[in-house]
Amino acid sequence: MSSSDLAVIVVHHKSFDSLVQTLRRLLLEDVVPSQILIVDNGGESDLHSKLHRLVHAELNVIYCDNKGYGAAVNAGVEWHSQNTTSRFTLVSTHESLPEPGATGRLVSALINDAKAAVAGPALVTGHESDVIWSLGGYLSPIMNIPRHFAHGQDRSDAELVGIRPVKWIDGAFLVFRREVLEECPIDERFFLYMEEVDHQIELGRRGWRVLMVGSAVVWQSSAGTPSYYQARNIQLFQSKNGSRLQKLISTPFVVARTLAKTTIRDRTFSQYVPLFKGWRDGALIKSRRATSASAVQPTVIVVNPLGGALAHYTEALTELLRATGADVKRLEVNEPSISGSSRFRWVGEYLNMLRQARRAASGSKDSVVLLTWPVFGFLDLLIVKVLCGKDSAIVYHDPKPLVRSVGSGRITGWLMRFLPGKPRVIVHSQQAKAAMESVVTILDVIMHPMFRPPARRPDEKVDAALKVIRVLGQYKQDRDVDVLRSLAAALGHGFSLEIVGRGWPAVPGWLVDARFVPEEELALLARTSDVILIPYKRFYQSGIAVRAVECGTPVVGRARTSLADVFGESSRLLVGDESLVDANPMKPWTDAVRYAIEHGREETCIAGERMYDRAAREWKSWTITMMLDERGVRS
Repeated sequence: MSSSDLAVIVVHHKSFDSLVQTLRRLLLEDVVPSQILIVDNGGESDLHSKLHRLVHAELNVIYCDNKGYGAAVNAGVEWHSQNTTSRFTLVSTHESLPEPGATGRLVSALINDAKAAVAGPALVTGHESDVIWSLGGYLSPIMNIPRHFAHGQDRSDAELVGIRPVKWIDGAFLVFRREVLEECPIDERFFLYMEEVDHQIELGRRGWRVLMVGSAVVWQSSAGTPSYYQARNIQLFQSKNGSRLQKLISTPFVVARTLAKTTIRDRTFSQYVPLFKGWRDGALIKSRRATSASAVQPTVIVVNPLGGALAHYTEALTELLRATGADVKRLEVNEPSISGSSRFRWVGEYLNMLRQARRAASGSKDSVVLLTWPVFGFLDLLIVKVLCGKDSAIVYHDPKPLVRSVGSGRITGWLMRFLPGKPRVIVHSQQAKAAMESVVTILDVIMHPMFRPPARRPDEKVDAALKVIRVLGQYKQDRDVDVLRSLAAALGHGFSLEIVGRGWPAVPGWLVDARFVPEEELALLARTSDVILIPYKRFYQSGIAVRAVECGTPVVGRARTSLADVFGESSRLLVGDESLVDANPMKPWTDAVRYAIEHGREETCIAGERMYDRAAREWKSWTITMMLDERGVRS
């Protein structure tokens, strides 16, 4: 097997020293450094630079909210689907240390067994690696509770040889066939513990085998499953995998056994609270019809106060939600610039829509109100809470608005930080998340909604004597006019450079059409461009970029923005730090434009398909979470 056939996902949470040891062991296993992705959900913003300095410069790092092990693995799978082409994927926690040759033996086991989906090692623990943690697992015959083979035995007493099928393997260090993780993601509702058991039981139902490879040995550190997750997750596990009797008796059995063990052995009552809290929370999940994701049929009441500016956004969101099984009801009003009415009247209509949404939501327990734009900035957190209740959410497109707006100042944001029971907050990029965290610490990062891209040949191009490069959308202060001016001079002949959007000043070298563009014309302009340019110095997401991707038109803009979520950080459509190019700072821009014209359409078509699939998956997950979440924790 070529070493490039193995992609790696390392799940990391606030354990830098152990992460460094794990990565160094993996590099000794001849894993390609550029194939290693660290998924950090602990908020260590400087992790990338520290690992480059101490371990290897080609390691990759992405940052995500701490939604648990399964969510981190799924995020890593999504990243690799856009950036690598390996046949196999290794998933490791940050404290797993493979002994020499372990990784290769796991991959070989999958190569030699076409029916095997995943292979795992013999897990050992202890200061001298002398204690068996797990040789794979089984389910107890009466209670259907996950159990380890050989747990706690001395390593010298175990035969660490051979390959045998098991029901499940501990999630500390696993090698999967790549397509398995892409087609069957891990259930993120478990958060921690037992999700790998559930996942592998599901793979077994689909006809796959799970292999324990005794000659592959990996050390790990684990204190076992916390009492809270024992009581909580056994209910979720049994609701998906247990019989009617097991669903009824397994949780009382686990709680009683753990209480007896800790009370007698440790002479403490400290586990009472977490056990019963876990029991309660697990029961709440079941009471919200959590037996399967398909059991939830949510109703989403979409409130759009910008019927003109967010028409395309709301249409795409509606189609996406309906495609994921949700019933969508929409309440809309046009903004004053479209309707011609006064701002005062518009605000009154907005508040009335929120009251209508609350009445509509009260008719179903599985309903949520979703506001697509906060009219009063951060103050809408309070307004929506009062008028729509806790089963509500707000999309914040610009946490720090590019255009000054009411209610978006620092003082208002600081005050709203202390508001209890706030609506859920949705943003569409990590940049928006970072900006919004000063107000809300728990929020949802979900892919910008879009329409499914139509089937299109990757080599299809717009035929024209001049290649058309357009900037679309209204002028804002963060538009980089200097780049546009310099790019016009650097590109030379053979290009038609056009700017279409309200409020734009004259830009040398560009034909400027400074007017509001109707929806149908905007779609035509995006479709007939050879390249769409996003010349922002700062932005959180770009609806224009989404429009372009929907119709297969390449987009050029800065890297380290939300465009990297669409194309991947290494895409040649994205411009790096031009300040590093002393001789010709415009060269990164001209190179990206020329690449877009020659090869960008194929890359954009592929990115569009992946973006739509990701958006559909994340919006479906969000609606399910809103229905199942007890909403007991608010930032």
